[in-house]
Amino acid sequence: MENYSFTVLSQLIGEPITIRDNAENEAQLIIAEVNKGTIDGDEWQSFSVIYNGEENLSVPQGTYLFSHEKIGEVSLFITPNSATEYETIVSQKRVQAI
Repeated sequence: MENYSFTVLSQLIGEPITIRDNAENEAQLIIAEVNKGTIDGDEWQSFSVIYNGEENLSVPQGTYLFSHEKIGEVSLFITPNSATEYETIVSQKRVQAI
């Protein structure tokens, strides 16, 4: 999940990302927005990603394998916000150097 970060994803706005479910069904979504979360800071990494899909595509809420050449593959939980908009939210403690 190292490459699935606010910095990397912000550079990918407008690009397609592939999602795949457990049955190997694939779909493409477009990275539309990347927004910092309220707890983002030195201790926590927090951001959300908004994706746009086609009107004829329905992606149910759940965990999918996301893949893109710049982020590799990562399993994420996605939630539909509307018929064409989807969102993932990341909040994780930053690794502190010793």
